[in-house]
Amino acid sequence: MPPTRKNIRKRLGKNKRKTIKRKTIKRKSTIKILKNFPGGNISIISKKMDKTKCLINLKIKNEPYKHNVKKKFQNWFYFKSCNIKDKQIKYTIRDVNNYDDDWKGFNVCYSYDNINWKRSPTKFVKKVNNVNKANIEWDFKAKEDQVWFAYYPPYPFKRVQKLFGKSKIIGRSEKGRPIYMKKVGWGEKKVWIICGQHPGETINSWILEGFMEKLMERNQEKYTFYIIPCLNPDGREMGHWYTNAKGVNLNRDWSDFKAKEPQCVKKQFLKYGFDLVIDLHGDEGVNHHFLAHSPKKKHPLHGKINERLNMKNKNFQLENYYIKNGHAQTLANTLDEYTVGITVEGAMKHKIGKHKTLQEEGIQLGRDLFDSL
Repeated sequence: MPPTRKNIRKRLGKNKRKTIKRKTIKRKSTIKILKNFPGGNISIISKKMDKTKCLINLKIKNEPYKHNVKKKFQNWFYFKSCNIKDKQIKYTIRDVNNYDDDWKGFNVCYSYDNINWKRSPTKFVKKVNNVNKANIEWDFKAKEDQVWFAYYPPYPFKRVQKLFGKSKIIGRSEKGRPIYMKKVGWGEKKVWIICGQHPGETINSWILEGFMEKLMERNQEKYTFYIIPCLNPDGREMGHWYTNAKGVNLNRDWSDFKAKEPQCVKKQFLKYGFDLVIDLHGDEGVNHHFLAHSPKKKHPLHGKINERLNMKNKNFQLENYYIKNGHAQTLANTLDEYTVGITVEGAMKHKIGKHKTLQEEGIQLGRDLFDSL
């Protein structure tokens, strides 16, 4: 029987349906590790399967520290793991620099939406042949197809720009990013809040957010506040823990002023003056928030603010962790020494407690700091 148009259409239809069916065949998704976003920092060493789980070995990327720096801190990491739903995975960050056992007691932060952050139990494995090296390990079976991991809830520079983008630009970073200054109030006493010298200590920005929340609620007749929301935008964007784009630890540059970032703040200090300078930081070793100061001299308000914070915040300790552990020299050549100021150190290993998300503890500390002035 010769082919007719109707038969040809039927045959073509059958072939078409077969083609469509072949295209919809599902394939197993490969696990991916991504860090190509602001603040991302991790390198993949290897991925392999054993009998029960996938083993992913990672490494924190090095920062451009100067050659003469002895302690090259290496804490900040931030990455996204994809195609992982219901898969048992063991993540290992290998050979991290471990000073004073600061990694001991650390639990990794994770989030399914990059907004709400919690902690997952993490194992600290110290190197036998090198006390300054350790591995950080955690097992994770995701309930969703993607999850973010970080040392602490990130605070991208875009969030800074959203909150402070209409503020005065007092200078530019080494990479040309803006350094903002916001002036609030008209009081006689001049109080400066400096945030983000160490970019990986992201709790500093969450503290500032809580502080600003309280500050904007009230008329300021007693104080004039000068707010520097992010002094190291390059480090924040590049995923650094301590340094700027050129490897300078900005909080050790307040005597030499080699970096552009402290230079522009110094000009504003000379222009407006100051009565109190508060420097916001985060600490990787301590379990409770605390205040630090220059080993040479305390600000007259240090004791009063310290006591008030201790009364307001149950996670705040009166003792200066640095002095107690023989690290007073860590505040040499710092902003505290230059201004006889006060450093607020947020404890970055704090538990989530009753909070919905981890960063709410930093926000609460900022509110309590404002109420303690």
